[in-house]
Order: sequence, then structure tokens, then C-alpha cells
Amino acid sequence: MLLLDSNLIAWSVSPKRERTSSRRWEHKILRLRRRDAAHQPVFFSVQILRKIAVVAVSWVASAWLLVATATAHDGIVPELPEASSPIMLKAASDPLTGKSEFRYQGNNTPPLIRVQPGSVLNVEYKNELAAQSKEDCFGHPCMQMTNLHFHGLHVSPNAPQDDVLDMMASPGETLHYAVQIPTQQPPGLYWYHTHSHGESYMQDLDGMSGAIVVEGIERYAPEVRNMRERILVLRNLVLPADAAERRSVMESVAMQTTQCGAATEKPEAAFTVNGTLRPKIDIAPGESQFWRIVNASPDLYADLELDSGSFEVVALDGMPLAYHDPSIRKRSMSHVLLPPAGRVEAIVTGPPADSHAALRTRCFDTGPDGDSNPAMVLADIVSAQAPNIQPRPALGGSPVYATFSPVILKRVETSEPQFVVTFTEDKQGFYINGQKFEMNSGPMLTVDVGSLQHWRVTNSTKEVHPFHIHQVHFLVYSVDGKSVNDPEWVDTVNVPYGGSVDLIMDFTDPIIRGMSLFHCHLLKHEDKGMMMAVEVVQ
Repeated sequence: MLLLDSNLIAWSVSPKRERTSSRRWEHKILRLRRRDAAHQPVFFSVQILRKIAVVAVSWVASAWLLVATATAHDGIVPELPEASSPIMLKAASDPLTGKSEFRYQGNNTPPLIRVQPGSVLNVEYKNELAAQSKEDCFGHPCMQMTNLHFHGLHVSPNAPQDDVLDMMASPGETLHYAVQIPTQQPPGLYWYHTHSHGESYMQDLDGMSGAIVVEGIERYAPEVRNMRERILVLRNLVLPADAAERRSVMESVAMQTTQCGAATEKPEAAFTVNGTLRPKIDIAPGESQFWRIVNASPDLYADLELDSGSFEVVALDGMPLAYHDPSIRKRSMSHVLLPPAGRVEAIVTGPPADSHAALRTRCFDTGPDGDSNPAMVLADIVSAQAPNIQPRPALGGSPVYATFSPVILKRVETSEPQFVVTFTEDKQGFYINGQKFEMNSGPMLTVDVGSLQHWRVTNSTKEVHPFHIHQVHFLVYSVDGKSVNDPEWVDTVNVPYGGSVDLIMDFTDPIIRGMSLFHCHLLKHEDKGMMMAVEVVQ
């Protein structure tokens, strides 16, 4: 462990930091309310009931698929509704499908939230989910508990901020969030999603997630201020059970039908972009656009690729490349791997008018025990007239840089790991260091605020696992014992099956004191136990 004082970190702007006290670990006993209702008996024959059920299920499934595919080849990718603090957000159940969803101002499309560094994000989050769930959470009806996680933000893990342990709402209850965005928060793309242990996978699969933009990226990449901005949220569309409908969806996205990697299972889902299957993205030939993409899937990797060129990457996981190294403004990448929860912000140039181009995801090998992750087209890129773009308002002030001395980073890299995370699994569940997370579990370890630590994450399974930790970013400098050519600061990283990654964890900000979680971001794995807590103390 390396403890740092303020003179070892070079800040170009002296930030004001909120000081929070450590929170005593408590297990909040969640109480479910039983609601009785009187019903008058209505009698039908078994044959009639069966016919009604079959017709209803078929109609609901077809209607749900129609919503996602209605504009698949005819429409431009839809813009997202936008919200700013204060925000009133609801969790609700779709009356037809029974699926859970966010509702904002009467719309079930999750809003893009925009915040300023140094501001407070106030969210009133009301749980209006049906008391009795129609969905299955690992062998039993979902409990309909819900809360919010502000993924990637360097904010307090204590209530009323990014607390996913004690802040939990049953149906009919409301949570009040007041998230203090630090003045030195790296400007970029983040996201919010539910984080109710045991129900995270199902709620995220249903689409309970949305993008967050912390303003000010033009401080680090001034050219993007004059470009059209695209916010693209990738989510799952579960492939239909009906063979003909399934084939239709797979063909519509040109999904790879041969085996992808070592996984032998058949594909289970296709990607949507802003809720639409294979939309069109319009761009003028030679025009530069600023694309900000979040992989909000609970289990699919997106290995992004452009037919028409490369990505000029400005930021990864909300972190501008220049934030820790002002000499690096952007980096050209032929493809970008986004594990579930990963984000990329990049400049994209329009192809020639007579070309056919697409944004696609490549086949990704998830391992012999992994889920199929085939190649497919995410969106078609079509020619358009050059738009008249009004420059976005520039955020005042100078960029903030947080640079660590190369000597200090090298000292941490070459030290023995302060902590080793080992992912394992069996038929009974998923584990970190042989333990399965429970809501009454205590912290697996304690770390000192103000420290940089060398962590190693090892994967002893036959499938990949994306590692994520709340509240902080980390530097990925080694994969499978080999140095990374271009180390980057991220908050989610893929851990190869049978392999390892070495990280420099940044616990230097006192605002993060309290109880945080680290886990696999394949949300089925997290729900089944592959998660643990770390307490950051003074």
C-alpha cells in the first residue's frame, strides 16, 4: 500500500472535497408487505383458460418485439429525452408484459441525465412496481425491490448518495437521492441502473438503466464542441422463443450463425440501440460526429467496429484520456471492447456518400462455459446533408488534471499485490475468494483513504468476467502477466478466462470513504454471489 499526501498528486485546479464520515456496516432487514385483496370468483372451463393464456402470451410477445423492430430499417436512431436535477423517476411494471421499467414524465424511455461538476443531482425515485411480480428471479418471483447506482461517479457511497446497500425501496416506497458531483469529477459518459441484490439482472435486462453525462469534455477535447453529439445506449433484446420470429430477428441484424469462440450455447439476445433494433445513424460524408456509447447490457460484450474507419477515442468509462496525462488527447482504435457497463466516447467521421457502412460488434470469445456473444450489426450508417450545428455551451474554467508521478506508479506496479480477487464458480453459485455475497456480509477488506494499491484479479473459471468497483477508477497495466502497451484508467475491465489482470486502484479521494462494492458485472453472476464489499476508512 502506498499512502499519498496532496503534494504527490498534481492537480491543475485545487478542488474542494466533501468530507464524509465512515459509515458503520449495517444490514437493513427488508420487509415485504403482504397486500390482500378480495376477488369475486369467476368460473371458466380449463380449455377456455388455456386458449386465453396461449393467445395472450403470443400477442404480448409479438407486441413487445414489434416495439423494438418497428423502425429497424426505416428510422433514424431515436434521440433520448433529457433530464436535469431535480428529477422525478419511477419504477413501474408494464401492464401487458409484467416487465419492469423506468418512467419519466409519462414516458418509459429512460432519460439522459446531464449534470455539472460541483453540482448536486437530486432524484426522487418512487417504486411503483406491482406488489406481485410476473417475472422469475432465479427460481422464485422477483421481490420488486429497487434502488439506483450511479455507475462510475466518484461520489460518496453513503446515503443519500450512491448507497446501494441500505437505500432500498419496496413497492409504494420512495427514495430521495442527493448526489454531490465533485468539482474534479472527470467529465464524460456515466450511467445509472438499479442495484437490488438478487434482482439486478432482471431489472437491467428489462431496460432499467440510462445514461449520465457530466459536462465539460470539451475542456479536454475542444474540437467536439462543434460536433453533433450522439448518445447511444446498447441494451438486450431477448430472442423470441418462436423459431420464425427468432430467425427474423437474427437475420435483421445479420447475426453470426456459426459458433463464436469456445462457447457452445446458442445466442440468447440481440443488441438494440436506444431501444431500436438496427436503426440508422445519419452522418454527412466527411462530417465528424461525437459518439458516446454505453454498453448497458447485463451480459453481452460489445466489441465495437466501424466498416468505414476507426474510432478517435477521447474517453473510456467516462475518463478523458488526458485527465491523467495531458499529452494524450485522443487515440485511434480500429475496434473498442466494451464489457457490460463499459463506455467509449469517440470522434467518428462520415464515410463517402456511395458506400455502405455499419456500426457492428465483432464475435467475442467468452470461454467454454460462457454465453454465446456473436457478431452482429448494431446500426447502419447512412449519408445525410451536412447539418447546421450550433456549438454546445462551453463549461467555464480550466481543465482539471490529476497526474501521478511515474516513479510512484512504477513503485506500486512492481510491488506485491495488496489484495487478490479470485473469481470461481460451481453449480451452486459464483464466488469471490471462495465466498458468496449476502446482504448481511461484512466487508472483505479495509483500505486507507489516500492510498494507491496494487490489486490482482484472477479468473479461475472457464468463462470471462468483467470486474467493476464502485466509486473509483483504476489503471489496467498488465493482462496475464504481460504489460499493456497503452494503459488506461477505467472502472470496468474484462478478466480473461483462466487469466488475470493487474490494477492500480485509486483510493486517494476522501469523498469515497464508506462501504463500496466490487463485483463481476455479468449481473447474473453478481446476483448469485460474485460480489464483495470494501470499506474505505480514514
